Amino acid sequence: MLLKIIRVGALDGEKLDIELSNGSLILLDLQPLLRERRFDVLLEDDRILYPKTDGNRIYWKNGPSITIDQLMKLVREP
Repeated sequence: MLLKIIRVGALDGEKLDIELSNGSLILLDLQPLLRERRFDVLLEDDRILYPKTDGNRIYWKNGPSITIDQLMKLVREP
């Protein structure tokens, strides 16, 4: 079974609350990502508070995205 993102929500604009199809819950700190230039647009308005998912990635309207593979890499990194 392929791992899917079931749900994503923003917590205070600094963390993502993510639920995966295997029942795992991830609390992802956005601060390391916000240092990347491509995420700058999320800070210009409240878009950071409205992440979406299509099951394979987390994305923001007219903004960057994070694939499930990238997400798993971020979770594994110390």
